[in-house]
Amino acid sequence: MSTAAKPADTNHSKGEPITLFAFEKRPGVPTASGFCQKVECYLRFANVKYTQKDTLPFKAPKKKLPYVDIDGVIVPDSQFIVRYIKEKGIADLDKSAGLTQLQIVEGVAYRGYWEEAIYPAIVRSRWFDKENEAVIAQEVFGDLPFFLRIPLHWWFRRSLTNSLVAQGVGRHSDAETDIILREALESLEVRLTPSGTTTEWFHKTATPADIDAVLSAMLINLCGTDSNPFCKNIILSSKILRGYMKRAAEGFFPEFETLLKEVKEAEAKDAPAPVLEVL
Repeated sequence: MSTAAKPADTNHSKGEPITLFAFEKRPGVPTASGFCQKVECYLRFANVKYTQKDTLPFKAPKKKLPYVDIDGVIVPDSQFIVRYIKEKGIADLDKSAGLTQLQIVEGVAYRGYWEEAIYPAIVRSRWFDKENEAVIAQEVFGDLPFFLRIPLHWWFRRSLTNSLVAQGVGRHSDAETDIILREALESLEVRLTPSGTTTEWFHKTATPADIDAVLSAMLINLCGTDSNPFCKNIILSSKILRGYMKRAAEGFFPEFETLLKEVKEAEAKDAPAPVLEVL
């Protein structure tokens, strides 16, 4: 079990704590996977107890992470995990937040956009750029023995490359990928603009909804790694995006000390210069 995870000290009503199988987390920073982070966000937002077991994609049912064990039932894929959690009455963030049907539908649309269009572009920027690839490979495989690290890196990158080219985003240039990512982040910044002076959840509800687990995870994941410097700079430079991410990280992932330190440093840059008193 990863020592970095500190889930809420509660249990769900159906039995033993949920076991989350995910990429290993380095101390003080999030997982390298946005979808593993999404499931963690959902569970912590819902105050559901879980433990994490570190693993690698080739051991997973669908050869990708995350997957979970809930009372002996293995459920792969982040969205089917969320669906199963709802169906079993363990938690339902949308219901707890009191969303209308229209708000739920909007959240579904935003989730599809970020998970199916934007996240592949994020992954492409990590694994197709030589400098970024060196960083993400070290973050994911760096602690493995050499005889495992090299073949797993090769297999993982080859699988990703084939998938992204087939999906389409792998055919874009670096510049085109940056356009896609900038547009997504700038659009999200507009959507998250608060009605007042304080940071709000996506639907301006008192508690986070499903879509907040998705978006918080994406922003946390982008800033928790140094393999997406283009996106990380945009997020940390945006008071709105930075504040939204901080609310989730500070409130539910206090162990992400490195990330929160970088947020504070970015906030300090935005602070107005002190006014010198003229005598």
